[in-house]
Amino acid sequence: MGQRNDFMLYPGGKKKAMTFSYDDGVVQDRRLVELFNQYGVKGTFNLNAGILGFQGSAVVSGRETDISKVTEEEVGTLYQGHEVAGHSLWHSFLQNVGTPMAMYELVEDRRALERLSGALVRFFAYPFGAYDGNVKELLRLAGYIGARTVESTHSFSIPEDMLEWHPTCHHNDPELMPLAEKFCEGPAFGPALFYLWGHAYEFDADGNWDVMEKLLRYVSGFSQDVWFAGNTELAAYILAFRQRIYSADGSKIYNPTCTDLWIQVGKSSCRIPAGGTAVVENPEI
Repeated sequence: MGQRNDFMLYPGGKKKAMTFSYDDGVVQDRRLVELFNQYGVKGTFNLNAGILGFQGSAVVSGRETDISKVTEEEVGTLYQGHEVAGHSLWHSFLQNVGTPMAMYELVEDRRALERLSGALVRFFAYPFGAYDGNVKELLRLAGYIGARTVESTHSFSIPEDMLEWHPTCHHNDPELMPLAEKFCEGPAFGPALFYLWGHAYEFDADGNWDVMEKLLRYVSGFSQDVWFAGNTELAAYILAFRQRIYSADGSKIYNPTCTDLWIQVGKSSCRIPAGGTAVVENPEI
């Protein structure tokens, strides 16, 4: 058998995925969820269970802005069809509070959010984008499979270490639409991912809700080619794909997980059913 290149495809055999990550559980999430629903995309909302229901404002971008949080009672309904993820109990600098308190914030936030949402909480966003090796290890021990930073890459790559997941860009990035056009209209030579992040209150502070609506209107036109996934859903799929097992000659690929997988083998693509095996016969290189 000659040389060949296999790479991951997303569900349905798609080569592109897009995911949205929004922090702090602010009341502006209500409007953002409406926009996501209108355009058929899926958001991940990173919440601090200890400050849900907080009422207050702050000066953001030179404008007094409401930064109040949604209530506990809203969590189970507002975010239906989307994902709830962790953001620490009180939005602390986790590397500065000591290991016991950091672990408490991670586990207690996860426990409370699972109770409120009715779903497993397995993804995380670092408060202030701050983390170190110890915080990453605590996240792993607390049951998280991925965590987002705030370091823009302007790329569409998937990280090896999903506990250090750098997004493509923030929604205020001046390159937002050029990047979106490159992503949606350009070729994908492997699995491509557009990862957007921000805070919904920033749209009020900057008076630019039109930026998000313009983006959503544009990307929704590519729904046949793009998988709009939540952060957790995406990370779980990647982890499942990384568990595939090859026969010695590469002609069989076994999927030991409970998730159907898709793979590109040479110029051909195929589905590897959950718990099943795909047989690759003389793939065209």
